[in-house]
Formats: sequence, C-alpha cells, structure tokens
Amino acid sequence: MKKNIQYICFIAVLILSSSAVNLSAQGKVKFGHLDYEAMLLSMPGVDTAQNQINQLRAELEAEATQMQNEFQTKYEDFNRKQATYSQAVAQVKQQELETMYTRIQTFSETAQNTLLTKQSELLAPIQKRLKDAITEIGKENHYTYIFDTASLSFYADSEDITAQLKLKLGIQ
Repeated sequence: MKKNIQYICFIAVLILSSSAVNLSAQGKVKFGHLDYEAMLLSMPGVDTAQNQINQLRAELEAEATQMQNEFQTKYEDFNRKQATYSQAVAQVKQQELETMYTRIQTFSETAQNTLLTKQSELLAPIQKRLKDAITEIGKENHYTYIFDTASLSFYADSEDITAQLKLKLGIQ
C-alpha cells in the first residue's frame, strides 16, 4: 500500500514537472504576484465593513462584560454567605451560578459565530470583486499563475499586478 502511494506521488511529480517543462519550452509560463491582504484593505467598502464589525464586536463585548460582572457579583455574594445557607439553599444558589456560567459560555460562542458571520457577510462581496479582478487580469495578460506574496518567500521572474488591479478596480 505504501509503495503504491509512493509510486502515485512519483508519477504525479513527473507529470507536473513535464507539464511545467513543456510550458516553459513553449515560453507560455508567466507568473504574477500581489499582496492580497494589502490590496483587500485598500478596496472601497472595507473601512465601512470594518467599522460595522467593530461596532458589533463592541456591543457583544459590552453584553459579555455585563454578564461576567453579574456572575462575579453573585459568586462573591455566594462565597460570603455560603456558611449561613442551609444545604438546600446552597444547592439552589450553586445551580444558579452554574446556569449563569453556562449562559455566559453559550453567549460567548454565539457572539463569536455572529461576529464571524457578519464579517463574512460584509467582506464576501468585496473579496469576490477582488478575486474576479485578479482572474480577469490573469486571463487578459496570459498569466499561468498569480501568487499572494504573503505565502511566498521568493518570487523572482514574477510581475507585480498591484497597479493593474488598482486601475481595474478604480483604486487610487
């Protein structure tokens, strides 16, 4: 089984390298690169989206802080008065604290999901617009690959497409 996997990997490498050599021999390999994150941050609408996300984050954090403060107050009150409670009352108070704690955890998870959903909802159209522009530039200029420089350590013999993207997207 292991030899089959190694054989398949070897064949795949041979095919890919022969394709690259073939393309290179024909002079058709052309690489482009950009800093995707910087480009995304420079796009119109990102600031507005980020402000909305930050506002939602602040609202959720305020609610979480209020819940935590309420829990802390009740917990401290329970610790101060615990010796005076009967066993039944102490159990009820402990259950209340556990319920509050569970509610805080649930709220935290829900808030995080809400924030991620909102971020995706607001940024998805902007990201699609950028991706579509990258694809158009790639096709128009016959690039074989366009790479994000954030994931590359070295990129010689590659054209920076940032200026082309800014022009296509109308970014100053």
